[in-house]
Amino acid sequence: MSSPQLGPLIATLYEYQSAYLEPRLKAAGMRWTTFQILATVMAAGDEASQAEVARRLGIAPATLSESVQAHVKQNLLRQEASPTDKRKKILVLTAEAKRQMSRVGKHVQEFEQILTRQISPAELDRTAQSLEKIINNLESAQ
Repeated sequence: MSSPQLGPLIATLYEYQSAYLEPRLKAAGMRWTTFQILATVMAAGDEASQAEVARRLGIAPATLSESVQAHVKQNLLRQEASPTDKRKKILVLTAEAKRQMSRVGKHVQEFEQILTRQISPAELDRTAQSLEKIINNLESAQ
């Protein structure tokens, strides 16, 4: 039995996620790219340097720079000095960004419910563990 091709499956999941969330985000006044950046900053937490956020999004830090500046001007992101490395800037969600993410959070939860319907907790745990390994593999390959 041959191994399944994961790349096309992951691409299909991304397309379904985008197709489900994008119109709902738009109706809530948020662009898909803004959601991706804010969600990535949120997920990165204290390690949300511009380089780390760019890495998680799979783009070059220079590519992210213009978007970060636009989101700073929109009062959605702040750049703060890293407590461990004063040369590095950490991206932080503003109160306005947190409000907007909270407002669209119900759509993300709805998508998660659709995504995990009819999958047992044990299967979800195994899937999450496998995805974490896949992410680690990709991170170590960069």
